[in-house]
Amino acid sequence: MVPPNQKDASRPDTAAKNEAFKLLSDGTRLELLEALWESHDPTDPSPVPFSDLRERVSADDPGQIHYHLDKLTEHFVRHSEEGYELRESGKRIVRILLSGTAIDNPEIEPVKVDVSCPYCGGQTIYGSRDGWRYIECTDCDVRCVPSFPPGVISMSEFPPSGLWDRTPNEICLADWRWSAHRRASVMDGVCPECAGEMPVTSIHICDDHRPDWEEYQFCEHCESIFRMLVSHVCEQCKYRWSMPISNYLTSEPAVTAFYYEHGVEFDYSTPEQFSLLLDVEKELLTEDPLHIRITIPLEGDELSITYDDRMEVVSIERTG
Repeated sequence: MVPPNQKDASRPDTAAKNEAFKLLSDGTRLELLEALWESHDPTDPSPVPFSDLRERVSADDPGQIHYHLDKLTEHFVRHSEEGYELRESGKRIVRILLSGTAIDNPEIEPVKVDVSCPYCGGQTIYGSRDGWRYIECTDCDVRCVPSFPPGVISMSEFPPSGLWDRTPNEICLADWRWSAHRRASVMDGVCPECAGEMPVTSIHICDDHRPDWEEYQFCEHCESIFRMLVSHVCEQCKYRWSMPISNYLTSEPAVTAFYYEHGVEFDYSTPEQFSLLLDVEKELLTEDPLHIRITIPLEGDELSITYDDRMEVVSIERTG
């Protein structure tokens, strides 16, 4: 545990963050970052000599190039006798630009993909708009969390670079796997955006949960098909993620072993495996302290896992 005063001292102050942003407002500096990236060889991370950098940028004055390089060494570039190289922070800046996240907002018209809706078995479509990607069902209006429009099975950010040179089905699978890794990081309490602490901030439990498949196809009280939703918020960058409580089963080894013993390779690597979690049973055991039991029934056996208010495992029981 890091003492609070030491933890706060490790965070960059506002002035330092503002200075870092200002450094990127100059075109020559961005050119230098790009030149260092293009010269970077992951198998041979040797510094780039100044003479090579000079040939790769449009600026002619060596003094000006040195001036801008000196500015970049404060945050994004490392200088040694052999030359210059990107720090990890500099690589991250260039990767953001290459991914298109900061400059591109492509749209994909909804197209059918080979993934069935886990709720009704209907046809799904994949699309991208307004900086979000959507997986939607064409046959039902299910809603997973209140922030989703009806019919949206899944909705999250996906870098524009993930769309390049892939078919819609390949995009959908890559998107699922990319999101699964980020979700796992959230469940472990580590922000997938900035690596800051991302604890559980709330567990919402609908007191009168009644999903209506005839009209709403989700509960009109909580506006979700799921009775229990867990939310995390990063203490550093305020990134927020909400998910069904049953998702936590994916990080428990006992669950993987339980499914495997019944002939199911459960690794949550495909959308089809998500449907397995729809059959689990959830029970609020106590409110103070908060204890929630999730039970997986399978072929006469049951595996029950009890969680507390931080979504940490309290107990694991098996019957059958």
